[in-house]
Amino acid sequence: MMFALELKKTKRTGFFPAFFAGALAASALPVINTAARPDSFIHQELPAFSVLLNANWSMCAMLNSFLVIIGACILYHTEFSDRGIEKMHQLPVSRNQMFFCKGFLLFLGTGIMVLLENLFLLFCAWYWFPDPSGILSAAIQNVWYSLILMLPVILLMLLTASLCRNMWVSLGIGVTLLFTAQMLISSDTVLVYFPFALPYQFLSSGELSGDAVCFLAAALAETLLFGALKLFLTKSRRYTL
Repeated sequence: MMFALELKKTKRTGFFPAFFAGALAASALPVINTAARPDSFIHQELPAFSVLLNANWSMCAMLNSFLVIIGACILYHTEFSDRGIEKMHQLPVSRNQMFFCKGFLLFLGTGIMVLLENLFLLFCAWYWFPDPSGILSAAIQNVWYSLILMLPVILLMLLTASLCRNMWVSLGIGVTLLFTAQMLISSDTVLVYFPFALPYQFLSSGELSGDAVCFLAAALAETLLFGALKLFLTKSRRYTL
């Protein structure tokens, strides 16, 4: 029932159309990139999907994170406008349940993006590369891997948006975290596990390397941490920023 209510709220916000449009924009990048200079891609000795991910995934990951930031701000802006969230609290509705339903909605929107991006990468591999063998398996692996690595970003941004009445505050925090990740994605320290830096990792083969397992473990641990933090703040905090 709560999920159906949250889904109904998004119909007035353009939430899913925004994610679909953003996914198409991000998906067009590898097509344009490969079409503009195919010779620099197809003559590499790496597998087709690895070549495409190396060239395009950083931009796709940045756009994905940015759309998650916008989506989280949209979901909670509708709650804070006209003091709607205070009215909701007067009903027999769990704030934690509302939070995690919004998280599932944001996860669905992210899933649409990641799936479309990988479908367009499949098209590029099939159309331009002479030997696109194994690309379907590689794409499936990268979809689930990318979605897990996006979980900390989803929960952290929802947590931020739930604590900020002003949408521009949560948006500014999210953009700051996004640009901070740009400086950490190539770090050789533990900072590479910064939540907004995780989505820049990708899986181009069917096997999980030691580093890939570490990134998965970090993503799951951070997801549990942010979820537990929300539960704690719901009990201890009665105000927002």
